[in-house]
Amino acid sequence: GFRGVSSVESAALGGTAHLVNFLGTDTVAAMLCAKKYYGAGVVSGYSVPASEHSTITSWGVEGECDAMENMLTQYPEGLVACVSDSFDLFRACKDYWGTKLKDKIKGRVTNDKFGRLVVRPDSGDPATIVQQVLEILLEQFKEDVTVTSTGHRLLPPYIRVIQGDGVDWESIPKILEKLDQAKIAADNVGFGSGGSLLQKLNRDTFKCAFKCAEIVVNGQPRDVFKDPITDKGKASKKGRLTLQKVEESGDLSPDDVYKPRQGEDGVPGGTGFLHYSPCRKFVTIASGKGDASKDILEFVYRNGELTKDQTLDEIRKRADIPDGPFTATVP
Repeated sequence: GFRGVSSVESAALGGTAHLVNFLGTDTVAAMLCAKKYYGAGVVSGYSVPASEHSTITSWGVEGECDAMENMLTQYPEGLVACVSDSFDLFRACKDYWGTKLKDKIKGRVTNDKFGRLVVRPDSGDPATIVQQVLEILLEQFKEDVTVTSTGHRLLPPYIRVIQGDGVDWESIPKILEKLDQAKIAADNVGFGSGGSLLQKLNRDTFKCAFKCAEIVVNGQPRDVFKDPITDKGKASKKGRLTLQKVEESGDLSPDDVYKPRQGEDGVPGGTGFLHYSPCRKFVTIASGKGDASKDILEFVYRNGELTKDQTLDEIRKRADIPDGPFTATVP
């Protein structure tokens, strides 16, 4: 994604945000940012040897298979990814990977070494292409294909697929749904996101915006909010806000739950001051009616000063899923 963003700073910011949840990256600027500002080690992300189109197409149409074999030869162990759609993706998967180079791919896993080829399609409709590629590979390597406990077909460990073209938070579920319908295991495919990760996101992606909620006039606090009749989705929360755990917030009355403005003649800003999270474990209490001592949010930057310094390891642990990779490795 680095090459598609507006600046080095954009790549650093977006790439560092990605590193909170993932270990794979090709964006060096992100690791430099994590090291400088978040106390990360020298290496906070990792990559694998991978071809790109010019390293394949420079061999010519007739030399495509030789170029692919060269990748396997140069990187005989570990993971190696190879773009496969330079000329004819389906021929590459069936005739090259699945026939001419098949034994070399299978030989990457032995008793004393592990190697995996990752086939990369890079064009076409993502959901359709991923399924088509996997169907070919499952057929070509069928003697080593296994079936999971859920009844889905799984490629042998020496070969997988990575989809990087057209990948974003909306397309991934569509791809996986199509694979599920075809009884193809999700573990067959990994995802990479470049431009869509760093540049195809904005504050409206998840309806994220920061608004003034309170102002002090002559020593008196005053609720501040917006509630345009032309877009109910842009109504903002009112007054001093606290984010609290529901279980620690005492008796909360259903009558105080926020209700949006009802029509053009409704109460501007709506009624009520309790904004529950979808999981109902958290509640944002508006209009200064919350308990500041129970506010989960902490000041990090205030009046030009950094008040709380956090490391990448701390942030990763806090953002990790239960029993996830960072929870297990960060003390």
